[in-house]
Amino acid sequence: MLPPIYYLKKLEPFSFLTEHELDEIVRGLESEIYEKGSIIFKKGGSPLRYLYLLKCGKVSLSDTHEETMGDGELFGVASVLSGNPPGFTAIAEEESVCYLIKRENFLNVFNSNPNFSDFFEKILSRRLTSLLRLSKISHGCEELYAASVIDLIAKEPVVCSLKTKIRDATIMMNEENVGSIIIVDEGKPLGIFTQKDLIRVIAEGISREEDIGKYMSSPVIEIDENGTVMEAYLLMVSRGINHLVVLSNGRIKGVISNRDILLRLESFSSLLSLSRKTITLKQKELKDVVSQILDFIEDMCVKINFSDISRIASGMYDLIIKKILMEKEEEFKISGGYCWIQTGGSGRMDTVLPEVMSVIILKKENKKIYEFIDEVSNALREIGFEIEVKNCYTLEGFRKFRILGKRLELYDSRFLYGDKELYLEFNKILKGKINRAIKFSAIRCLKESDEKSIVHGIRALSLEAGAFDIKNTEGRCRFIGKSTPTGREIIEAYNVIMDIDLRKKFAHKPKRIDEILLKESKKIVSEFKKFIKQRYAV
Repeated sequence: MLPPIYYLKKLEPFSFLTEHELDEIVRGLESEIYEKGSIIFKKGGSPLRYLYLLKCGKVSLSDTHEETMGDGELFGVASVLSGNPPGFTAIAEEESVCYLIKRENFLNVFNSNPNFSDFFEKILSRRLTSLLRLSKISHGCEELYAASVIDLIAKEPVVCSLKTKIRDATIMMNEENVGSIIIVDEGKPLGIFTQKDLIRVIAEGISREEDIGKYMSSPVIEIDENGTVMEAYLLMVSRGINHLVVLSNGRIKGVISNRDILLRLESFSSLLSLSRKTITLKQKELKDVVSQILDFIEDMCVKINFSDISRIASGMYDLIIKKILMEKEEEFKISGGYCWIQTGGSGRMDTVLPEVMSVIILKKENKKIYEFIDEVSNALREIGFEIEVKNCYTLEGFRKFRILGKRLELYDSRFLYGDKELYLEFNKILKGKINRAIKFSAIRCLKESDEKSIVHGIRALSLEAGAFDIKNTEGRCRFIGKSTPTGREIIEAYNVIMDIDLRKKFAHKPKRIDEILLKESKKIVSEFKKFIKQRYAV
């Protein structure tokens, strides 16, 4: 049998400790064998003098519900940290061996090592996503989460008015050695003019005596100074843009470019470049783009969290689908008359694989548009997309549909491309059937397991609360978290479940911390289902 120090070294969160801190833990270590049926401690008894680590065997913890502990799991943490009586009874379900860590030794290390204390604080407060993030810090992704975009600004912003001549603006850009100038009115950014815009102006023979306001890119994509490098990266990828304006309390602090991001995030540079290139590629070249996105996801799923990866992937897939739609529009000479809407996981932006879940709304029956949509679907299949759901309705036909089964996913829809007026009409029809959507979402929550249960339950709560226009599961959780006790905890559980499932898809072996977090997440889902059942009496 390995000496305790070697056993602990391989066990999270003890793997966060230095040699000196591990020695402190081991100095206060005892071991105890508990026969089957032995009571280790009772609920409401004396505050615990030890933290218990189950070396082998099985221990049940019983309070309002029963939980079974397995090898390598800790229990008694809350009592040890708070000095209060234990909140549950611990019983050996079979002969079990426990390491007993003295409270004073544990607290000494807890107070000296931030990562170690973070682990326990986040478990107890159910900040599970933060723990996932902590476990990925070792992959060198600190810059993604810790660095603020304000750190990327090297120069004061260069600004001008709408009436500034293009010639004068380019002279200012040259003198300040910057690649962009912000067009403002009373201090508020209205647009941006970059070197790329200047090249277009020259190529089209536009006079540089023209007002710059006519040729700026607008609206400006903004980010708050406290936003992270990751948030800036997500915006650039999903919008296919090269510059972001950084604001502080509504005032312009500066501009960051794709080059600034690339210098900070070298491992992400290929995908950011790819998002910009996608706009100019032809259909036959897009298959390789899809393959590169999947390679990126496989590499990054052990480094960054699911919610960030899914937004990156969804943004990239949106660009590709829009590209195919534009290409086929030109081929079929189609102009208007339809609206392409992303639904389900695609609508929530929580899918990471190239899947198409969509509904197409037609202004009226049109054989040519049906042929066009079929060609778009075929093209997407050829470049690597799986067509999971694709429904076509005229507006009149859509008015007659009933809220059943997969049609609930329509309440997770967002506009992608086409006639936006059709999308607004589509939304009006959905709002008219919202009560049935709430009821059936609650029913589906109780019938489904884990992540699907969360999606349906959160949809019911957010629709009931009036958050019709929030489609993303994480965004819905934030919204309802203000008025219900479920919002924050359930999104923590959702992100953990999806994150671990994603890594399994790419055959990454789960770590021990994954097992701990998954167990906590399943407890949260179980509590959430009880909450939904009680709230909607289903």
